[in-house]
Amino acid sequence: MAYDYKPGWDAKAISRIAKEHFGGWTQMFESHGWPERGAKMMPSVQRRVAETYGSILAFTEKYETAGESKE
Repeated sequence: MAYDYKPGWDAKAISRIAKEHFGGWTQMFESHGWPERGAKMMPSVQRRVAETYGSILAFTEKYETAGESKE
């Protein structure tokens, strides 16, 4: 996957995947069984993704096909 890795690429990718593959942040958290809701989701999402998938990059590779990145 060709990422540019500019600052913020990881947050943008997580947000895009949350919307496109799960229907939103709350649905992504619910589908993974992550307990945070509301304002607590944003500060914890990167940690939760890394704990579950090993890294943000692994998460993006699972849900985005090659060339799909919009960065």
